[in-house]
Amino acid sequence: MFKKQVLIWLLIGLLLCSGCGNQIASIEVPEASVVFDIKGRPIKGLAEENRISIGFEDIPESFKAAIIAVEDKNFYNHHGIDFTGILRALFLNLKAGKITAGGSTITQQTAKTLFLSNERTLIRKIKELFYALELERSYTKDEILTRYCNSIYFGHGAYGLEVAARTFFNKNARDLSIEESALLAGLPNAPSLYDPYVNPEAAKQRQGLVLQRMVEEGYIGQAERDDIEARELQYQAADYVVGEAPYFIAMVRDYLSEKYGERMVYQGGLKIYTTLDLDMQKAAQKAYQEGMREREANVQAALVALDVSNGHIRALIGGRDFALSNYNRVFSKRQPGSTFKPFLYSLAMEWGMTEADQIKCEEVEFRLPDGDTYTPEDYGEEKYHWKEFTLKEALMISDNVIAVRLNQSLGPQQVADHAEKFGFKNIEPILSLPLGSKEVSPLNMAAAYCVFANEGIYSQPRYILKVVDQHGQILEESYAQQTQAVSPENAYIISDMLKGVMEPGGTGAHLQVLVGRPAAGKTGTTDDYNDAWFVGYTPQLCCAVWVGYDQGRNVNLVGGVAAGPIWANFIREASASLAPRDFKKPDGIHLMNVCLDSGLVATDSCARSIQMAFIEGTEPQEICYYHTSHLDWLLEAVAP
Repeated sequence: MFKKQVLIWLLIGLLLCSGCGNQIASIEVPEASVVFDIKGRPIKGLAEENRISIGFEDIPESFKAAIIAVEDKNFYNHHGIDFTGILRALFLNLKAGKITAGGSTITQQTAKTLFLSNERTLIRKIKELFYALELERSYTKDEILTRYCNSIYFGHGAYGLEVAARTFFNKNARDLSIEESALLAGLPNAPSLYDPYVNPEAAKQRQGLVLQRMVEEGYIGQAERDDIEARELQYQAADYVVGEAPYFIAMVRDYLSEKYGERMVYQGGLKIYTTLDLDMQKAAQKAYQEGMREREANVQAALVALDVSNGHIRALIGGRDFALSNYNRVFSKRQPGSTFKPFLYSLAMEWGMTEADQIKCEEVEFRLPDGDTYTPEDYGEEKYHWKEFTLKEALMISDNVIAVRLNQSLGPQQVADHAEKFGFKNIEPILSLPLGSKEVSPLNMAAAYCVFANEGIYSQPRYILKVVDQHGQILEESYAQQTQAVSPENAYIISDMLKGVMEPGGTGAHLQVLVGRPAAGKTGTTDDYNDAWFVGYTPQLCCAVWVGYDQGRNVNLVGGVAAGPIWANFIREASASLAPRDFKKPDGIHLMNVCLDSGLVATDSCARSIQMAFIEGTEPQEICYYHTSHLDWLLEAVAP
């Protein structure tokens, strides 16, 4: 067997000396596609394996020195094939009586990764050499080294230096220390043998060998080597090993693969311009991690944020750990609880009702078409309030009984039809509809709430703006698809009502201090506590957050507690660069302080009052007489 290997090496030498390398036809090197965010910045993460490509400038000098010292000390001096290395490997193999060294250069290893399989045959080795020569002819040394660092395997599913740095040290490649670089440079030789999580002693010994090679090649001195080797290494995997926006990238990849084929996506050098904002994505990841830190490991969450003006997806998180589950929960259909109520109130406003109109919360029984009866109840120990509420306060406190009574009054079919204006499909017209009986996705909810933030205009969500091939030809380009769902006045009134949710007495009042700017939103919790929601928006950004189990188990959390803080912290961080502003008030809207107890114009004597928005001519005309003395009321009555 060994004699055969010697013959192979001799044959390879003869082939190379014969000048065959000069007769190689030009090859087409696979070119990775690049996904860009809305500001033109590359989004790391698009690859066949768990790989994130980085540029030469992002590879630390310490790793460049370490990998060259241990893998190919003559890298910058040879032309793809190191004859000295081949002879050295041949000598070592003859001395050992078996194959102990291969003599492959970094260029050869890169050629093998790009073009060939792992089979150990003479033909494969010859092809490897030919491809290595062509790579050297077509690319600079820095470009070849970059391709190598982006493709080698380090273990634990990590391809390339960036993912390896995140997998073993919870940091980006550019931030690696020299001791970390030396450790990682030693792994590709035998990833499973030197796995620091499994065999830390073997990994440490391998690091020492790499450092010694760096001394021999003049990169560091002996004293420095000893100091570096003595430093303790802290192994820790990053929360987002697989990329900056793995669920978003997977969504882009799946769409492009279906349309253009996987080869074009992974090797065609496409440039994909998307709507994602990396700054907002980082804000989403931060808020997500903080909000889920204390949750049980199996509890999942989804977050999606849209630009309210055009439906662009600015941030997206589809689950807790993409490496464990790539299922994108942004598209998962779940019952939305009370987050569905605003669409009911929108129809009520469209039909001439106002925020100040009152409905009583009391026990009421409805007979269903199948003969059964339905009795809605509120959350908490007290199932009924036994009092009248203005519609604004009913939405603020999320009263279920009033919502069902209003739905019955307007007509479930009419409410279902109205909801479909907001992008929902196949809405079932049932009495419990405003309580979230229809399953919808977080993306559905975010797009629907954008209508209220954008003067009544519905925008189809978008995530890809343009796709360009490697020759600069535009393959596709998308444009906003928008429709007027409701009037600007209707949208503003609902926004005013949802701003009340964030005010004292509302179910989201505790979130306003976290947001720190004008915002509107709604909590949502299903009857069985399986799903917790918060959906809300500012004039610029809308975000939906869902928290729950994939299997629909009882999460025993309410929307304001589980999803609300994630939403609020995200909105605060993501909006940091945006100037705070309030919602644009249409000319035909009149603002007035109204007594929450009477639904009439508030006086200084009204202990519970709030500002409400009305289409001019629909506002209350009477002064509240609940909290006005008889004398004051008489003076008001006779005043000219």
